[in-house]
Amino acid sequence: GFPSVYPGMVPPDMSEYADAIHRGFNEMPVSETTELWCEPGRALVAESSSVLCRVDLRKGDALYLNDGSYGSLFDATHSRWPFPTKLVRDGDSLTEMKPFRFYGPTCDSIDHMPGPFFLPADIREGDFIEIGMLGAYGVAMSTGFNGYGEHDLAVVEDAPMASLYGLAPRSIPTVRTTAEETARKIVRLSRPKGKAGQRKKSRR
Repeated sequence: GFPSVYPGMVPPDMSEYADAIHRGFNEMPVSETTELWCEPGRALVAESSSVLCRVDLRKGDALYLNDGSYGSLFDATHSRWPFPTKLVRDGDSLTEMKPFRFYGPTCDSIDHMPGPFFLPADIREGDFIEIGMLGAYGVAMSTGFNGYGEHDLAVVEDAPMASLYGLAPRSIPTVRTTAEETARKIVRLSRPKGKAGQRKKSRR
């Protein structure tokens, strides 16, 4: 399918893909009634979803989250996908940005997301992190391994963290200009199952 935009991964404008496909299709020895179908892939859905994770522990540049590779962040582990991140807390952080790595909650050695994920240097236990651009496979690859995987869904009117279509004021440059529009996205709130999840939820 067609790509989307991520930190350090900025594809060409969609019109360039369309032009190349049309040129190739017009040169193919096929009937005039032949239809060309293209699978939209990440370009259609990546911008639609984020996950809001809680920082349960910090050790140096390692942040331990209540979501991970068995949850919404499969691609962050197995493909080392550089998802955009944003600190969510009351008040602003004025510290510099620094790279972090993430660990999930399952106590499995593979539940590690090397990143780097750039966040304020003063991030601490109890803070929340929005991890964006998870509309492609974020939900589809999530499991209930080791009792995790439950989440709350919230539909919000908000701009995506990055956009191929000029929908997001952001730090990730694309070939399109930024527009003053907003898009609808889904935010997943990760929490453990059972009583532990209920206790955590009640403190929010």
